[in-house]
Amino acid sequence: MKKILAFAGSNNDKSINHQLVEFTASLFNDAEVNVLDIRNWDVPMYSINMDPDQTPEKISTLISLIQESDGFILSSPEHNGGTPAFLKNIIDWLSRRGENIFDKKPLLLMSTSPGARGGSTNLKYLVHSLPYQGATVASTFSLPSFYDHFKEGEINGEHLGQLKESISEFKEVLHG
Repeated sequence: MKKILAFAGSNNDKSINHQLVEFTASLFNDAEVNVLDIRNWDVPMYSINMDPDQTPEKISTLISLIQESDGFILSSPEHNGGTPAFLKNIIDWLSRRGENIFDKKPLLLMSTSPGARGGSTNLKYLVHSLPYQGATVASTFSLPSFYDHFKEGEINGEHLGQLKESISEFKEVLHG
């Protein structure tokens, strides 16, 4: 059975992207999905002054989990049209701990927001940048207007079909 590591790149205790990750993970019945909750991680801001002598414990843990996984689900919020500093900091740490940290493994990249664009601007950036870290972006999904389309712990309406299509595309790459 394939192992998938899933997490949201948010440090918000009430993260809607974390909720999206949990729901998406529940749709997998043919893989072991480990939903990692990083919302309360305290990772120091990356600085060349720390490199290469110090690696935060949480980053070492994440590297081990990445190495043990066959694929990934990542949902990122969008802050002012870009990647949140919290997630960017984690990516910066990972990038300095090895080239191609994601080892060409497939990634389902998602975003949601309360707004009508669903974090799509940040998704474009991540689709472009994460392959430099070795991720194979197999599929993307953006859920607009989270509070209108996510009720009682699940996606309603046409967006559920779109998510399932994105999951299918991801699984095609995951299972080769």
